[in-house]
Amino acid sequence: MFRLIAALLATLSLMAACGDTATTTSAPAPLTTATTAVTTTAGPATTEPAPTVTTTAPTTAEPTTTAATPLPTTTLAGPSAADDLAAFFVAAERLDVEISEAATLFNAGFDADAGTLSVAAQNAIAALSTAPSTAVIPAGLDVDLETAVLAVYADLESRIAALDGGGRYLNFPPGVEPDVEFTMLCLGLGSDSNARFDDDLAAARTLAARSPRPTVADDSAEAGILAVRIETIRSMNWGCDSCGGVVITDPIPVDWEGQTVVDGVGFDSTFVGDGWDILIYAC
Repeated sequence: MFRLIAALLATLSLMAACGDTATTTSAPAPLTTATTAVTTTAGPATTEPAPTVTTTAPTTAEPTTTAATPLPTTTLAGPSAADDLAAFFVAAERLDVEISEAATLFNAGFDADAGTLSVAAQNAIAALSTAPSTAVIPAGLDVDLETAVLAVYADLESRIAALDGGGRYLNFPPGVEPDVEFTMLCLGLGSDSNARFDDDLAAARTLAARSPRPTVADDSAEAGILAVRIETIRSMNWGCDSCGGVVITDPIPVDWEGQTVVDGVGFDSTFVGDGWDILIYAC
């Protein structure tokens, strides 16, 4: 096991996003010290057979999302944050099914001996996107609830990145050896994320039912900070040949006034239309 933030700061860097709230970048920036906000786990040993990546979760899976501050044990009598997050939960559940279907195609179309992946599996993976899910996460949520929601998002993004990474070094041109070892590592990261998903989703639903509704403007600092956190999670799952593995347990540190994320990684923020464009400065 290793800290993804630490790996990020040492070799991974942050890549700017494609997606609904981010723009891309190629400008490098030095990365400094690590935090404990985001972690990842290593994949399975490469001698093991290919796992079923995102279809079933181990019965021993434990939830990874924890609340820093205890919340009331009962649901709110009136409207709650669950009303504002209803669209997100629907989108997350829909994407969960789509990822599982793509994983089934991956398992059926993966030939480890030949180092190939079927076109059907490649097309299914390419069609996956978290954009509809992140677009409906409301800003201004209680920090514990926002962290729980982003844990769900991180699981989904990790699983897609794992499938994409798993196929990235297969079907090479003639004369180039496929990297099945890398494929197996990526598949393991996706499997781990899948194992957390149900518990993380249930935790977010529970917190949402106990939390008040958010009341912030689309152009607020709270909305901008949310966009930075979403982009950071996306970047660490995909940047510099990464293939998933991000786990969210604590709020990702963002200095909005200083325009830095984690611990000194710079970013620019621009409000466009009804959302924030975030440009993170790294490789």
